[in-house]
Amino acid sequence: MPNKGLKDSHMETSLTGIEPIPVEYILSIAQSKATPAQRRPYIELIERWGEERGCEEEARQLLKRLRDGQEIDPQKMPRDFMPRYRQPEIARQLIDIIRKIDNVIATKQENWTWAHVMRVMTDELILFKITPNRFDAIICSMIPNKGRDTVRKHGDYEYLMGQEDSWSQWPSNYLNPTLAAERTICAQIALEFAPVLTRTIRAEF
Repeated sequence: MPNKGLKDSHMETSLTGIEPIPVEYILSIAQSKATPAQRRPYIELIERWGEERGCEEEARQLLKRLRDGQEIDPQKMPRDFMPRYRQPEIARQLIDIIRKIDNVIATKQENWTWAHVMRVMTDELILFKITPNRFDAIICSMIPNKGRDTVRKHGDYEYLMGQEDSWSQWPSNYLNPTLAAERTICAQIALEFAPVLTRTIRAEF
């Protein structure tokens, strides 16, 4: 049997005359499931597809994307998010913003850390208060191929999350230059979230 691969599989029709469900769609559903047990039926379906179509290698490559666990579903956001950010359209915007922030952090364009991001998301009422470990799991589920533990180990969570006042109440002058610098970073990050926030964020730099 010739290897038809992924490219032309969508051009065929089933016995009902309806186009078959794309394998990528099945993978996306599997990625939205929270546990290995929930993902298993979809994995078996992709494996069977690979065997029957002579696409074993393509199936293996697809299944590699499940190794890092759950991928967030904009239609069903975790309850760690405030209700506003569980609305699908706003959730999609939020995911795009997180991925943009990840690019800034990864390329070291700014002195941002994920601890700053967590502080902003908590203070701006995007997230309920959670642990750095849970924050790590949530952020990694929003970024394809993001390695677990890379988020919770990036930044001084104890210092930033330990501040009693919200970031916008931190000093912005020489009286506390360390915290003033942290406020500037949080202000930069808050501006990234501005399109989905309910309050206006003004540049402070």
